[in-house]
Amino acid sequence: MAKTEGIREDGRTRNARATRERVYEAAIKVFVVRGFEGATMDEIATQAGVSRRTAFNHFPAKADIADEWAVRRGEKAFALVGHACRGESGTADRVRTYFHELALMTERGWDETRQMTAGWLRGYGVPRHRSWLAGELREWLHDALREGADDRVEGPLDLVLATHVLYDVFQGVLLRWLPRDPPEEGEFTAEADAAIALVLAGLTANKVFSVTSCDVSRSASA
Repeated sequence: MAKTEGIREDGRTRNARATRERVYEAAIKVFVVRGFEGATMDEIATQAGVSRRTAFNHFPAKADIADEWAVRRGEKAFALVGHACRGESGTADRVRTYFHELALMTERGWDETRQMTAGWLRGYGVPRHRSWLAGELREWLHDALREGADDRVEGPLDLVLATHVLYDVFQGVLLRWLPRDPPEEGEFTAEADAAIALVLAGLTANKVFSVTSCDVSRSASA
């Protein structure tokens, strides 16, 4: 998703962005009602009030919509981390809060998550956005290592592997839950939190991370 903050847009660009957003929002509604497989671009275009050609100009395939959905969700979770984790928050808590926010969004939009996850899995396997989202997490891990003394870490830490393991663990919990009925409130989030905590425990045991506390009560998703 293109970032345009601080960039002046002309009328044509604003209209194009507004149309893209309308197609995107219409697609989410259609996917939830019809299912990702059952939905068509014709239905999405009709729901959005645009031509079929316009819908395809913005999203050449349904999987592209699912991919953008995953990107937006990751961006929102990172923004919520910045809201909840301020001051002297440790790296472990930033990572924990990021996946906690993803879990909360998942629970609160279960049908949407089910259909959109099916979409990006069928379209791309591992979502393409993971590379740069994982890069954000790697920066957090790198900062933690840079701030700590060398003798506090037992052996080298593969930052790429560590970030992918975190994503793999979260998605593993998600994929186990998706075929089930919608979880009771807090049920999925509790399991996702516990799974991420297991991964972080291996790092905090070697004191790679400082352990402080993020104020998740201030999260905008609450």
